[in-house]
Amino acid sequence: MTGTDDYLDRHDDALLALTARLIGIDSQIPPFGDERAIIAHLDGVLERDGFTERTIMEPVRGRPSLIARIPGVGGGPTLMFCAHVDTKPVGDAAGLWRTDPFTATIVDDRIVGLGATDMKGALAAMILAVRAVRASSALRGDLVLTLVADEEAGAGAGAKRVAPTLRDAGIDAAIIGEPSGWTRDWQAIHLVSRGILAATVVVRGTQKHSGLSDRLPTVNAALVAAGLMQRAVAELRFPTGVAGSVTVAPTVNVGATLATGAGFGVTPGRAEFGIEVRTVPGATPASVRKVIDAWLDGCRRDDPSLDAEIVLHPGLEWLPWSVMSDDHPLVEVVRRASADVLGEAPPFDAFPGGTDAPWFAAAGIPTLPAFGPGMLSSAHGPNEFVSLSSLRQAARMYARIMQDYCGVA
Repeated sequence: MTGTDDYLDRHDDALLALTARLIGIDSQIPPFGDERAIIAHLDGVLERDGFTERTIMEPVRGRPSLIARIPGVGGGPTLMFCAHVDTKPVGDAAGLWRTDPFTATIVDDRIVGLGATDMKGALAAMILAVRAVRASSALRGDLVLTLVADEEAGAGAGAKRVAPTLRDAGIDAAIIGEPSGWTRDWQAIHLVSRGILAATVVVRGTQKHSGLSDRLPTVNAALVAAGLMQRAVAELRFPTGVAGSVTVAPTVNVGATLATGAGFGVTPGRAEFGIEVRTVPGATPASVRKVIDAWLDGCRRDDPSLDAEIVLHPGLEWLPWSVMSDDHPLVEVVRRASADVLGEAPPFDAFPGGTDAPWFAAAGIPTLPAFGPGMLSSAHGPNEFVSLSSLRQAARMYARIMQDYCGVA
């Protein structure tokens, strides 16, 4: 792979510049922003890079995605690289950023900026890898880049709508460039991504003048909800999932959302809190809901006066988990590339969060849920960063994967 490595060494500035340019384009999810500007920019970049077949899809107005393809010379499988172009909003953490979130800043071995690790750095590495491969070889199989909107808000305007259009596109396998580490770079090759079921527990009490709470029967919905939250943390348990060589436990985030109270002087008559279950292979919507319903039924038995219900969160009532078999040919290609660049291949594991992999898997495309630079622990918060070393390693590994899987003519 000397040819691609030499190219990437000579064009290191281009890798950093493209990462910085993408960070500089605001692509926060609505209502804070959208993906129109970054997709327009990337369409121009990929046109110049030789992607002769490009399609912009906009299933939801203002939320475009881009599918681009470079045909091979024939005789090899087609490989897709996927990146989402949206980011979480800066949100309430704006004052905690030490730099401008939309100005990429190099600090030691890091590029700091919104989306650096999730996942604009990976996207830049994919594009530089394509350039390196095209400069040094011709591929037998096709290369596809699928750049999607709305991953950060459930994929309803992104991969969930884009993936079905690729069912007959002849794509043999795919890689998503989500960050591969959580405490260090390249911690695992993630064969599994968790799913999500999000629900809201709604509690009703008696709203009235707060000064009457010692004189009239009163149910403070906020206090009841607080007790239920403590019970949920202690009692909600879901089965562990097993997928081939990977065993993964679900997680439960109690209090993901929290709302109550009309204001001072009023006893809260309503309170609600969110429960987010990160689901694992083997779980179904019915099996997860059965556990939550049984838990609330137990709470009602202990307190027959309890007035509470569970409402699934629209758009997040079920996002599927995903699995790629550890004996798929692409997995061995990724192992070889990572061993060559990193010195040894990372172990198999499950990605802690959700990815767009299940939507592509449902369209018949075996998809590796996460193999990319950076650490998930840096995402969705202030001072997000990706290390320069992991960016460079990603570009080198991606180039090897393209040549090894698609075949060199």
